[in-house]
Amino acid sequence: MSDSLITKKAIAASMKELMKKKSLDKITVADIVKNCGLNRQTFYYHFQDKYDLVNWIYYNEIVSAIAHNISYHDWSEAILDVLNIMKRDKSFYMGALDSSGRNLCQEYFFSVTKDLLLEIVNGLADSFEEGRQMEEADKNFIAEFYAYGLVGIVLQWASRGMKEKPQEIVCRLKHFVDDSKRFAAARYFKDKDGGAPSPKGKEQAPPS
Repeated sequence: MSDSLITKKAIAASMKELMKKKSLDKITVADIVKNCGLNRQTFYYHFQDKYDLVNWIYYNEIVSAIAHNISYHDWSEAILDVLNIMKRDKSFYMGALDSSGRNLCQEYFFSVTKDLLLEIVNGLADSFEEGRQMEEADKNFIAEFYAYGLVGIVLQWASRGMKEKPQEIVCRLKHFVDDSKRFAAARYFKDKDGGAPSPKGKEQAPPS
């Protein structure tokens, strides 16, 4: 592990420790560095501000942990991992989403979630027969649609204290997404060329 990464982790751990005692809004950069024995110059060498630090934590704890595993087939396991990580460290994640900088956190949350979902959409598009391709703009639209839905559910879950088990949330999402994502793709191709798609290994398309 590089010295830079060790320092970043120390700063992140310091802020998370402080957030168990008080809100993110009341925590200053001075508090963070004092708590871990560093100085402000070191903090600003690695992060623009405390919200940049929040985003770094989110990316390194959640995104990097699941990005190489997420796919069309195992997306629900990836989402379950996200919820479990958040629940294990609920004081940090609930605090970040309940701060004055929550819009920045939510925008970042949405952005990385959309990128991950775009990988799923690409996997879905690949499941159709050769010659049928989605336009990039349409893939982007579908990824945004599901990102808004998934992020909204996760934020609502967090704002209510993460009382429901992650497995229960994922189960509901899985039923909804599995039923609707293939239907959405089927409607896409039907609207494009007036016919129904032919998924690989399937003779019939989902009913319209």
